[in-house]
Amino acid sequence: MIIETEKKSCKELLIQRMLLASISSVTLQFFLLCCLVLFTNLSTDYAHWLYATWSAFMSPRMWIYLLILITVTFVQGFLCSKIYLRSPSYYKSRFTKLCSTLTTQNLLLCALYIIIGGTLVWLYLSLMGGRYSSPVVKCSTLQDNCLAEEYYFLLLSGFWNGFYYSLKSDNVTRRYFRFPIIAQSKFCRLRRSICAVLPMLTISSAWSTLYYTMTYYFLGSYYRSTLSALSMQIEQSDVLDTVSKLLNFTLISRLWLHQFLFALTISSTHLLFEIYMTEWVWFKIGTSGTLSSDDSELTLIDAISMDKVPIIQHLGYLDLVTIAQKEQRRRVLLFTLSQPGGHPYNWNCVVQKCMDLLKNFTINLNTICLKLPDKTFYTAAPLTTMVATQNNYLYRMRKLVQEIPPPTQEIPLPSAIPMMISTTMPTTMPTTMPTTTEIDAKVDPMCNGWFVQKFIKQKRDALVIYLLSKPLINYVFGEQEENKMRYVFSNGQLVIWAVEAISSLTVSSLTEDSYGIVQKDVPTIIYVLLAVKQALDKLHKSGMSVRRPQTEDKSTREIFTSLRSTIKRSLYRIITNFEPYINDLYLEPVRIEQLQNFLSYKE
Repeated sequence: MIIETEKKSCKELLIQRMLLASISSVTLQFFLLCCLVLFTNLSTDYAHWLYATWSAFMSPRMWIYLLILITVTFVQGFLCSKIYLRSPSYYKSRFTKLCSTLTTQNLLLCALYIIIGGTLVWLYLSLMGGRYSSPVVKCSTLQDNCLAEEYYFLLLSGFWNGFYYSLKSDNVTRRYFRFPIIAQSKFCRLRRSICAVLPMLTISSAWSTLYYTMTYYFLGSYYRSTLSALSMQIEQSDVLDTVSKLLNFTLISRLWLHQFLFALTISSTHLLFEIYMTEWVWFKIGTSGTLSSDDSELTLIDAISMDKVPIIQHLGYLDLVTIAQKEQRRRVLLFTLSQPGGHPYNWNCVVQKCMDLLKNFTINLNTICLKLPDKTFYTAAPLTTMVATQNNYLYRMRKLVQEIPPPTQEIPLPSAIPMMISTTMPTTMPTTMPTTTEIDAKVDPMCNGWFVQKFIKQKRDALVIYLLSKPLINYVFGEQEENKMRYVFSNGQLVIWAVEAISSLTVSSLTEDSYGIVQKDVPTIIYVLLAVKQALDKLHKSGMSVRRPQTEDKSTREIFTSLRSTIKRSLYRIITNFEPYINDLYLEPVRIEQLQNFLSYKE
């Protein structure tokens, strides 16, 4: 079945949530600005306080700012939606990751952050009042106006903060979908998220302030000369050319406040987009095996099949696990037969998508284990051949006698002929065999081309290995082991939901599946879950999951831990409920042996 990713309902859902997130972001930023203006105009004279606040709100600068704010917020929402709609990319080396950050979309987003930073500082300086609210001051030595360097110092910090945030933020290149563990209201999620990021934003703003102050100390003279050339002179008594003047407490505190408010504004915007985009969606379950009469209607099967639109696929699996654990009325639709035809269309689609996801995840995990240095692992064989492989290790005994295959008679061929030619020889041998010279004359062009390609490939691989042996080249262009693991676990949330959903549906089928359509897939489900568990155990024993406890790997470690717990919980759930019928499932003896720890509750 070919799923169209351009369905009308899919577009409407995404556009609606993006608009709501943008409107909520503008509202929140306006609320923060109002609180800031009220705080800065605080006075014991309440009449003067309210009048000053009202005048600030009704000033033309406020309305100009709102128009600019609405524009940049919607542009930011449009660019962020591209990140949510595309699948995560695998960055093999630092060079490929650097190239990915230099795309048109990321450069536009970086420029947008710079504009937002300068706009916010300009508005704060205009509305907060005080000695830093005006770009010019009255000169003490001349009967004229001079430039206020402190004002331009703070204004430039806004553009710096946008640039600094775009460099430090990982939202530009990669975005993970963080769904709430417990369903909460949007306000509760926003409040908890903001409270969680406040300490991090405080520290980040302090470092940004320090870096900007140090940079301005060394490069501030060029900035002052540029301002003087374009406009009026700067009074010498107000020049920020010494450490004592730059470390003015009032100036530094105002600088840190602007850095903090900018980081809070951008973070709250991303949080609102995340809250709206990850909200649970109710998908329709088809009642028959035929296609829906409304082609624009998005069903549950369509949603979990949209691997090209990851946010819709995540929402589909979230709805699937909700159905499996909480909604008995909708589970019945998964266990029904199509009419006409009598086929379990819905269940077959669900189990096929979940099994394919788990098998691909297992293959990727085994690939990671094979690439680990100084360690040897055995890859998981396909489900059809895994039984034959594991029978050799049933009793965990080492073979003391090496098996020698029986000798076979082979027809001698000329050494110049590749072995692949023997596979193309006819089954019936002609009565008159061609001579060696005739064979060489026929295959010489092919042999020469094949050997030339092989020689070029060997030289190229040798050159690549030699270059990567150099530390500096390997640091830039070498493959990073951690990147592959991060990329594989970027879909860890989907795997967790697929495991939870398929195990819960399997258990519910004991009482709700009146047609017995699930029972035929129970052995396959157990086999696949065991394969995932074995792959995760290999990765855990290798120590790669805890090799680098950096901040960027925190989400990977959390997903890894949650996934191991989910696999064990799901296997316990199935084995515990199917224990009376374990002999009726026709499981292989090797599988039953692997399930003994679950049957005896020792895993």
